Amino acid sequence: MMPYCPKCGKEVVEGTNFCPNCGADVRPERPPTRPARIEKREKEEKAEKKEKAEKEEVSPAAPLIGGILIFVGITYFLSAAGLVTLRDLWPFLLLLLGVAIVLAAIYAGVIALKRTPQP
Repeated sequence: MMPYCPKCGKEVVEGTNFCPNCGADVRPERPPTRPARIEKREKEEKAEKKEKAEKEEVSPAAPLIGGILIFVGITYFLSAAGLVTLRDLWPFLLLLLGVAIVLAAIYAGVIALKRTPQP
């Protein structure tokens, strides 16, 4: 089946871009593409959202440092009150530090999984 020219109605050989009779464009219509500026703006908005989400994330170092400071403060208070000696608290300090490091590693792994694009 041969197509017809939309302007003059003459038959046009399939695969031809212009009508040989009147010169009208007979190429099949393509769906309109989105303007490049809209796509650029959408990409910029997406990048801004990603930056904002990264800024809102809490660093795993903040709770770790806070926990250590609280532990040191309690230790100092108990030592000053004469209730405990620093020699007795070293095992607990090392245990607390180990737990904090493990929790920070787990937190970092979860954040890395969230940032990895899912197929």
